[in-house]
Amino acid sequence: MRFITLLFLLLPALTSQAQQFNFRNWSLEQGLPQSQVNDILQDNKGQLWVATLGGLSRFDGTTFQTYTKRDGLSSNSISCLFQDSKRRIWIGTRDKGLMQLNRNRFYTYDGESGLPPGGVFDIAEDNLGMIWVATGSGVYSLSGTKFASHDSLPPIRYNALLSTSANELWAGSATEGVYRATLQGITHYTSSNSSLPDDAVNAISQSPTGTIWVGTTQGVAIFRQNKLQRFPLPPGLLSPDVTDFTTDTYGHQWLSMRNKGALKYDGKQFQHLTRYSGLRTDKVNAIATDMEGNIWIGTSGQGLMQYRNPWFVHYFDMGQVKEPVISALAQDTKGRVWIGTDDGYAAYMEGGILHWLRTDIWPAGTTLHSMWVQHEDDVWVCSSQGVYRLGPKSVRHYGTLQGLPAAETYQAMPDQAGNMLLATAGGMAIMSVNQQVVVPVSPPGITGKVYTIHRDTNGRTWLGAENGIFRYKNGNVVPAPELSGANFKEVLTIAEDKKGTLYFGGFNYGILAFHDSWKALKVYNSQSGLPNEGIKSLYVDRSNFLWVGTSRSVLKMRLDELHRLGRISFRSYANQDGFRGMEVSNKGITQTPDGTVWFATSKGLTMYLPDMDRRNRVYPYAVLTSIMLFLKPTDWEALGHKVDSTNGLPINLKLPHTQNHLTFDFHGISLTAPDRVKYRYRLKGHDDNWSAVTDQSFATYASLGPGNYTFQLLASNGDGYWTPSPLTYSFSIVPPIWRREWFIVLLLLIGSGGAISIVRLRESSLVKLNSLLEQKVQHRTELLEQKNREKEILLKEIHHRVKNNLQIIMSMLNLQARHIQDPKALEVMQSIRGRVRSMALLHERLYQHEDLAAINLHDYFKSICDGLYATYGVTNQQVRLQLDVPNLMVEADTALSLGLIVNELASNTLKYAFPDRTGLLRISLDSRNKPAYVLVVADDGIGLPDDFEDRRKRSFGLHLVTSLTKKLNGKIDFKNNNGTNSILHFVLAS
Repeated sequence: MRFITLLFLLLPALTSQAQQFNFRNWSLEQGLPQSQVNDILQDNKGQLWVATLGGLSRFDGTTFQTYTKRDGLSSNSISCLFQDSKRRIWIGTRDKGLMQLNRNRFYTYDGESGLPPGGVFDIAEDNLGMIWVATGSGVYSLSGTKFASHDSLPPIRYNALLSTSANELWAGSATEGVYRATLQGITHYTSSNSSLPDDAVNAISQSPTGTIWVGTTQGVAIFRQNKLQRFPLPPGLLSPDVTDFTTDTYGHQWLSMRNKGALKYDGKQFQHLTRYSGLRTDKVNAIATDMEGNIWIGTSGQGLMQYRNPWFVHYFDMGQVKEPVISALAQDTKGRVWIGTDDGYAAYMEGGILHWLRTDIWPAGTTLHSMWVQHEDDVWVCSSQGVYRLGPKSVRHYGTLQGLPAAETYQAMPDQAGNMLLATAGGMAIMSVNQQVVVPVSPPGITGKVYTIHRDTNGRTWLGAENGIFRYKNGNVVPAPELSGANFKEVLTIAEDKKGTLYFGGFNYGILAFHDSWKALKVYNSQSGLPNEGIKSLYVDRSNFLWVGTSRSVLKMRLDELHRLGRISFRSYANQDGFRGMEVSNKGITQTPDGTVWFATSKGLTMYLPDMDRRNRVYPYAVLTSIMLFLKPTDWEALGHKVDSTNGLPINLKLPHTQNHLTFDFHGISLTAPDRVKYRYRLKGHDDNWSAVTDQSFATYASLGPGNYTFQLLASNGDGYWTPSPLTYSFSIVPPIWRREWFIVLLLLIGSGGAISIVRLRESSLVKLNSLLEQKVQHRTELLEQKNREKEILLKEIHHRVKNNLQIIMSMLNLQARHIQDPKALEVMQSIRGRVRSMALLHERLYQHEDLAAINLHDYFKSICDGLYATYGVTNQQVRLQLDVPNLMVEADTALSLGLIVNELASNTLKYAFPDRTGLLRISLDSRNKPAYVLVVADDGIGLPDDFEDRRKRSFGLHLVTSLTKKLNGKIDFKNNNGTNSILHFVLAS
């Protein structure tokens, strides 16, 4: 191997790096009653039951509910657990026999039940539903309520029991090997007559493939094809005291060992998990797999542990470097991973071993930004101190003295001609293939810092820079013409998929996607559903997924959906999903030929195994934990309600109308990610619509009215799988007595009877009074009619006299006008006469009609116009009158104001609008938008004069119009529109 020539740069020590897995731990601080876990069981609801030396605990993923002797246990020292086909929990103790937990009540089986004194160490159930227990004095079976010993087995201590699908009973003893009981008899396997490693048997288990696994203090034996044979464990594993078995959802077999941690066997090789892998201790008593695929490990002294998300494996503790910040990540031509840290450490990994380079190649504390392996004996390292080229026998350094525009160098990449392109904090530079001289290329101040360089499949060279995206073409750096108009800056990373789509990652800008065939650029940010816009690294893997490294997590984005549907669809990996490295470094993602995806993070190196990745398709088991009245814990039994012993909830709950404020506490059991469970709920009878998705685990309903209600709950796990049918709880609120049907019917009957009696009693008196009242009413009516007639006659007489007086005034004005020679004075007299005539016409029409308070506007306006035509000697052939006024009744005062306005405006039209030609006078009243009205007096004459505003100020008639308009609280406008248009807006009081 030519790469051996670089060994002069390596440290003499080569360290094998322990892989660290995703473990969580629960001990006394989290609510576990005691730190030694002897057995683990998951029930049909998804709850985890934990046997400890301090009692029994039930775990829902968030909290522990502990049962001790105070709660009915015969002993706190629990040895084993089992759930039978009837969903009863069986509990074996170390010193006080057996217990059964059924509907939240404990039942004890001891000497009176036929069991010997002492402990129970394992429990099994056969195909017929019979319960078998392993005790210190033999194997016993339950028949009815009594236990009987298995006479064919010796009365010794047994640690393990197994009832197989073939209805065979296997019993592992503490000192005498294994017994196999079948219909043909008993077969006894010992270390002397078989391949059993030792006669002290701890555990027996059957895998889904049918293989029977036997764990002893010295190793493992398996039984298949009717033969017991020794199962070889990894060499060097001395005295493997095997305590338990489980099979995970991948089909891998797990073994726990009392002092050696745990082993995982995938059918080809072993993986040994110890404290160096993330376990809190190597002392493991029990191991189990839950329905979601998590591995649960019971330890001695460190409580309960969970192994989850096996697709992420970490290298955080790297021997001499503790939790390094990996700032550079690359792979060489052989697929080996190279790393560099922010404080100057560099290494490559081969066969799980890190080969560290000497730390004196560059100054102490130098940050390594990226690495590029041109071939086995030519490695380029970009750092905060320039570029280092590691050759077979020498190290070359290029800094500002050699022409770099800045010492901070982020990436090196060769172009097609073999020249080395360099991205620096001072822009882009180029090192020619022959001359070892660095020449700056970027115009100063244009690009700012250049972070990354990418050459696409079309041979174009792209630059991601502080000030945006640029192209390197023909020896120059220019803004990318294809991306003109894209305000995208701080571009730290560029990636390209198989279809030639380019992706640019801008820190705090999101992702910009570009393809030559697209008409428009596409930007994906928080508005598009991107959970984090701080993009630091982009990488397209061989399965056409776009990996997005951010400042808080990593996203696996489906590119097929992105192109087909135009929206982003991704799976997010954060700390709770097993990605514990948190922040991904710049350009910190790569994929090796074996398919493994590697991440450089702020806590070390993380690898992702795509074949292991599975979504959690097990939806949460939704449970209603409590119901509270008025936000306070409620003792339903104390309130007189019958309570379900399994969950503590009231049965057939009926509440009085005063207890109508309820709070429902609920929980979705998901052991993988309990903090990511989401809920939707509704209360049928109150609101048929489901609530919005929430992580809030309670719902409150206040001021509920009488009626029947059903609370419904749906829960979703962290991967979005919802319960197929809702959890339901029905209850009712009883109406008060005065709102109940029988009470209402009774009241109606009583009321009806009383009403009938009263009606009959009153009927006779009403008949007597009726005739008297009719006489009185008739007499009073005649008096009122007489007075009304008198008032009407009087009012008509008043209007008649007012009209006559106004006519006398008009006659006097006519006489006076005959003696006036001045045309202007005569015009004034005619104007006054017209105004008086308008008032006289009003009073004339009032006393001629029965309604003495209102007047018909159409008839009123018609009479005014007839008088004006006669006054000015104008015929209808000269000026045609068009009257579009509805038959609207208006009270007298308003009608008078409107009449005077019409009189003034119509007079002006007849006098000035048509000096030498015929025309049209139109009066209209628009009453569609009541109570707002529009009165228009318009003509098609010569229009308003140019000095109309000056004349308006001097004209008495127009001043009068303005005053009357204010009286009506209206507004009048004068416009030239093929003549004069006078438009009055006013409101009639209703």
